[in-house]
Amino acid sequence: MLFKKLVLENIRSYENLTIEFPKGSVLLAGDIGSGKTSILLGLQFALFGLQPGQKGSSILRQGSDNASTRLDIEIDEEIITLERTIKKSKNGSITQDSSIITIGTKREELSTMEMKERVIKLLNYPKEFAKKSNLLYKFTVYTPQEEMKAIVQEKPEVRLDTLRHLFGIDRYKKIKENAEILLKKIKDAIKLKEVLISELNLLREKFTSENEKKITLARGANEISLDYQKLIKIKEESENKLNLIQNTIDEKRELDSKIENLTILLQGKKDLESRMKKEVILMQKQVHEKSDFSEERLKAVSELLKKHQEILEERNSKFLELSSAVSVLDSKKERPLQLKNKITSLENCPTCLQPVSQDHKHRIGLQFQYEIEEVNRDLEQKLQQKQILINEIEKEKELVKGYEIDKNNFQQDKIKYEHQRTIEIKIKSDAFVLERTSNEIVDLKDQIKQLGIRSQTFSQAQENFNSTKKEFQNINEKMRIKEITTATQNKELELLKIRLEELSKEIQGKEKIREQIDYLRGLQGWVQKNFITLVDSMEKIKMAQLRSEFSKIFKDWFSILVSDSLMARLDEDFTPVIINQDYEIDYDFLSGGERTATALAYRLSLNQVLNSQSYIKTKDIVILDEPTDGFATEQIDKMRDIFEQLKAEQMILVSHEEKIEGFVDHVIRIKKDGTSSIESQ
Repeated sequence: MLFKKLVLENIRSYENLTIEFPKGSVLLAGDIGSGKTSILLGLQFALFGLQPGQKGSSILRQGSDNASTRLDIEIDEEIITLERTIKKSKNGSITQDSSIITIGTKREELSTMEMKERVIKLLNYPKEFAKKSNLLYKFTVYTPQEEMKAIVQEKPEVRLDTLRHLFGIDRYKKIKENAEILLKKIKDAIKLKEVLISELNLLREKFTSENEKKITLARGANEISLDYQKLIKIKEESENKLNLIQNTIDEKRELDSKIENLTILLQGKKDLESRMKKEVILMQKQVHEKSDFSEERLKAVSELLKKHQEILEERNSKFLELSSAVSVLDSKKERPLQLKNKITSLENCPTCLQPVSQDHKHRIGLQFQYEIEEVNRDLEQKLQQKQILINEIEKEKELVKGYEIDKNNFQQDKIKYEHQRTIEIKIKSDAFVLERTSNEIVDLKDQIKQLGIRSQTFSQAQENFNSTKKEFQNINEKMRIKEITTATQNKELELLKIRLEELSKEIQGKEKIREQIDYLRGLQGWVQKNFITLVDSMEKIKMAQLRSEFSKIFKDWFSILVSDSLMARLDEDFTPVIINQDYEIDYDFLSGGERTATALAYRLSLNQVLNSQSYIKTKDIVILDEPTDGFATEQIDKMRDIFEQLKAEQMILVSHEEKIEGFVDHVIRIKKDGTSSIESQ
């Protein structure tokens, strides 16, 4: 990574600043308090934002409500722009506001944490540094000189923890702590599992007891099964015997049924014979008196009846004609009477309206009177004819009635005659049926007798059937009891099998738990005896390698910066040990220049070792803040050799020593006149 350009707005003593960083060594020159270190802090803020514990007021220019930085960096020949802002709220608190990253043409706004994670990834720093303060940047790129002196003078255990963190060796400590946590969990798991398998022996004893019970039940069930099979055979024999007897009983029942049916039929025949005899006697009595019937007489009477019925019909027709003529005459007589009465009552003529005379009324009355008399004569004649006809009709009616009575009498005689002939025929027919019925009665009696003899031969069948059936029922009862016993034992056996299976699974589960306990104990021993010891050894070896490399590099840098009379090395705690003629000199008794040289050598050694241990993108940058504080002239001269041996692609120095200007490639002068600014570049 290389710094390309930094823009500051309201950052510390700068109101507005744009500064470009070329390759090679760059000196930020200026008086003390001119704002040189503010540029370095601006670079740090632009990269990582506010650090844990760092207040916004340490960055925000006094009197301003907001501030911003814009930093262009080059990573793998690609320009990346990082923009950050901070602002002061109404309650006076200062917080980070926006964070924007631009890579190529892609501009993206991120949260503060996302921005830091993206920068850590771009710089190829380990991921664990994303949630920590920027220690790796501090000790590989930029560490204020006073902070490096503080590290040199720090307590050994604190310094070791810091170096472990920087070199990534604190992971060994974390691994051991995690191993101790794992051991505790393993011990707890073993205790818990030991409780779970505490009843294993008891379960095995119970399994053995239940299994023996199962064997006993199975043996008993087998014996019952054999007895049951025997009973099945006995039952089959009894059932066959019962079926044979049942067939005999069915045959006897069939014979008895036939006898009963024949007896009923015999009784019916007897009843029929008795009834027919009585009917024959009765019919003989009916035909005893002969009927005097003549078909010719019936025919003559029928012809006379028909003749007089036709005459009567003719008389009735004439009677209707006369009645109609009388009605017409009555109607014809009514009209002249009405007209006569109407004219007689008139005063004036309705046509000419002249008075009607009595003479005219009389003439008209006589005329109508003649008409009425003529009608009365015709009416009287008709009435006389009608009366004669009525007398003739009554006479004919008497004749028809007499002939009808005679005809009915003759018809009754005919019916009686025909009935007597039918009875005579029936008497002959019944005599034949009666004879046949008598023969059938004799035959039925013979059949009943024969069937009765056969039925007697089966008299013991029912008794044998009853005894065999009782025996069969006893066998069924025994089989039922066996079935109940078998079902009960099978159910109990099934429950035992289920219980044994459950016990087996429980025992297997507990045995697996015991295997797990054995495994956990083995793992516990391996972690305690092997793993933690191995981690300790690896940590000591790594620390020894780092200390050896660190000590050698520190010795080289120190020898360049101080006189040959002093030598330096690092002890087991990475504490600098200064030696003068085989005597160790306490750090507090060193001169100011020697302390600065010691801190600078420590800083350069740490930078070199860290860069050699990783592929971080900041290995080509070194920032030195007042590295010559307290140096003598000859020590300042040696800084030229230091710069040449660093071989950094970009080195930024802050110093107020004018002599340093001759050792660098570029000088940027800073001045302060109320606000800091660049005087020349």
